[in-house]
Amino acid sequence: MKRFASHYLLIPDVGFMKQQVVEINDEGIAQGIFPLTEEIESVEWMPGVIVLLSARQYNLSGTDCTDYTVFSYFKPCNPCLINSLNEHLHEMEKRGEALLPYLFYPFDFISMQPVDGTRHRLLR
Repeated sequence: MKRFASHYLLIPDVGFMKQQVVEINDEGIAQGIFPLTEEIESVEWMPGVIVLLSARQYNLSGTDCTDYTVFSYFKPCNPCLINSLNEHLHEMEKRGEALLPYLFYPFDFISMQPVDGTRHRLLR
């Protein structure tokens, strides 16, 4: 298991959550989400935004990160929903729609949009 944290976590159709940790298994699939309340030894800090996308969502969006429709609106997410989000991760995986973590950096935190030069990569 690996753990990554960033300024924001985005789950499309759910919204943005500030300073969350994403736990991934050896296959790179998101297994859990929890708040980053303090510095934790086993968590790797990544500047920018971590976006959880299924392979289908990633393929629909193409490779130009400025075309991602997941950034079309800013929607904050209630942090109290984390337990239901973890259940959502497991349900998605059961349906064959496992969510994979992509890091977007640099990122404009005022407009909550990628900027010119934003790159994205799959976190492993």
